[in-house]
Amino acid sequence: MENKIEQLKEIIHDANQITFFTGAGISVASGIPDFRSVGGLYDEVSKKGMSPEYLLSTEYFQNDPLGFMDFCHEYLLFADKKPNAVHEWIADLEKEGKSLGVITQNIDGLHADAGSEQVDELHGTLNRFYCIECAQEYTKSDVIERDLRTCERCGGPLRPDIVLYGEMLNQSTIMNALNKIREADTLVVLGSSLVVQPAAGLISNFAGKNLVIINLDPTPYDHEADLVIHEDMVKVVEALNRIE
Repeated sequence: MENKIEQLKEIIHDANQITFFTGAGISVASGIPDFRSVGGLYDEVSKKGMSPEYLLSTEYFQNDPLGFMDFCHEYLLFADKKPNAVHEWIADLEKEGKSLGVITQNIDGLHADAGSEQVDELHGTLNRFYCIECAQEYTKSDVIERDLRTCERCGGPLRPDIVLYGEMLNQSTIMNALNKIREADTLVVLGSSLVVQPAAGLISNFAGKNLVIINLDPTPYDHEADLVIHEDMVKVVEALNRIE
């Protein structure tokens, strides 16, 4: 792996406009199970005879807003999960002016928690909740610490600012992500299988110099990448930091 770390170091050093694209793998390193892995959300709720797609749908939220928020508290809100070395590395490169920002498929908000400011969250974020009646906003900390299920101002239903099954992705977010990819001279993919749309469609718009993929398992884009590292991404970043 040492040669690949050296190659990654050179690519990052020479790049001026890096865009990062992250998936569930980066959150796994912070202790948040992959959605469909053993111990993940699908596994846990399926064992109880519940449909994960229904519990994360607009239909369930509309039918039972309190039950939906109970589900969020039990399965989605991780008060003890913090950004890891990879989130921090991405945020640091943005602060240094080397990065255009990050596009993520994750809803945990850990990129923002790490200090990244230019974040396109394709599926929304659990860092924001809002009342669907009066539009009062709450942070994830508000909801967890005060054990909120309804709006403190008007008593209306609360929901997280995430894309539920049955909803469209935010088109402004998609366009921002697309522009980041098109403007990048280097695209670094971390912890994504690149099989879930819109990931694959977005990645195909990259026309820059270097495509880097760091993921434990192979992806459909490995053959197009300039550098592929099938290793634990935290170990990769820690090794990279040691030689800088």
